[in-house]
Amino acid sequence: MINLISLLAQYLSVILLAVYGWLAFSVYLTSDEKKKGRKLTAQIVLVFLIHFLWNLILFMRMESLKVLLLYGAEILIACIYMALYHRYYPYSSRAITNNMCFLLLLGYTMLTRINTSLAIRQFVISAVSMLIVSFIPLIMLKYHNLRKYYLVYGIMGILALLTVFIPKSVPFFHGLEVYGSRNWIQIGTDSLSISLQPSEFVKILFVFFVASIFAKSTSFRQVVLATCFAVAHIGVLVLEKDLGGALIYFVVYVMMLYVATQRSVYLLLSFGAVIAAGGFAFLLFRNSLFQHVIVRVNNWIDPWTNIDSSGYQIAQSLFAIGSGGWFGSGIGQGMPELIPVRESDFIFSVISEEMGLIAAMILILICFSVFIGFIDVSMKSKMTFYKNMALGFAICYIFQILLNIGGVTKFIPSTGVTLPLVSYGLSSVTSTLIVFQIIQGTHMISLREAQYIEREKEKILSAAESGGIPAPGEAEE
Repeated sequence: MINLISLLAQYLSVILLAVYGWLAFSVYLTSDEKKKGRKLTAQIVLVFLIHFLWNLILFMRMESLKVLLLYGAEILIACIYMALYHRYYPYSSRAITNNMCFLLLLGYTMLTRINTSLAIRQFVISAVSMLIVSFIPLIMLKYHNLRKYYLVYGIMGILALLTVFIPKSVPFFHGLEVYGSRNWIQIGTDSLSISLQPSEFVKILFVFFVASIFAKSTSFRQVVLATCFAVAHIGVLVLEKDLGGALIYFVVYVMMLYVATQRSVYLLLSFGAVIAAGGFAFLLFRNSLFQHVIVRVNNWIDPWTNIDSSGYQIAQSLFAIGSGGWFGSGIGQGMPELIPVRESDFIFSVISEEMGLIAAMILILICFSVFIGFIDVSMKSKMTFYKNMALGFAICYIFQILLNIGGVTKFIPSTGVTLPLVSYGLSSVTSTLIVFQIIQGTHMISLREAQYIEREKEKILSAAESGGIPAPGEAEE
């Protein structure tokens, strides 16, 4: 009986997931506000139905009271957040909120399946972070000078990245090396501490820096100054051996530079310079800085030769994705324990195995709809700073998705980046929630700009009708 209910719930969740995926795109194609509102409400209903089915399967398979309690807490926080957030921010984007909650709930579900303790910790971190970062749109609406501090953003970013080189001899605060990259810091003692990845937060400052410096000017002098700061950020990340992070920063900068200046020569020069510099650095430091990168590239080319050692992770990821089939083996029916780092970098493999390739592909489309939402906010913004900023976060988000999914599917070498809002990690989920709130703030500012322009037009038309001034477009007599 349990197997039958689980199977029905599994197929029904895939169908509902497909409907949600369709709505995630169709809301951006609907101009009628009433129809759009109905679609957004339908999205919320679908989110809760899908989440219920997932947790029903989990409870029947695991038979744990923790699953029920955690499910109740997740639903409670999601309902309170959606209700209060859109009450206090009536002009926020419901589409962005819906997708954010969907991805968080998916992450909770898969982490509960993998390790309930990690799921509880992720839930607590996310709930507290959602409360704190909800004030970001209010700050953005009240303070209008954020675009003026590009030097502050740039210097703070570089200094924050350098904190990972603080030696372990310094008590309570020092750098850590994880999986070959020294890109973490530990705060506190060994018995009571938290670990953070500074680059996850610095990328927010980096986007602010690039957006503000190009909002001021796109002259050659300004481009040179911005490039020097960008090279400094990327250089520190290379020294940390965090090539995945360095690649994200590089792509974000180059795309923001190209869109801001509209000069393809900068695009060509940037890619040419990074290829030359990368090749030169590889020849000089391949036995010191890039040894773990060589291992990852070799495993990408041929993981089967070293399947019992360094190629084990990518091989197990491919086995998991392939064994799941179109509809998956069922939540709780797969073998995610065979995949190393399954809770963070390789969580997409677990989703593919237990939920199926159809669900995995729909997840990719939903992530792409988030990207479209960010781009939509960028295009609607009238102020250059906010337009640049929304674009930068859009590029950062979608490129991180590409690196994560590309790495676990052997499309590209593994880079060690997480799947935003789905993977486990304090730094990853908190920084991504900050980005979503900044986009919400930008969306509200753009709506306020549009309303102000509309009011000014109405004043002009009203004055023209009363005979005070000629209406726009009228020829002077």
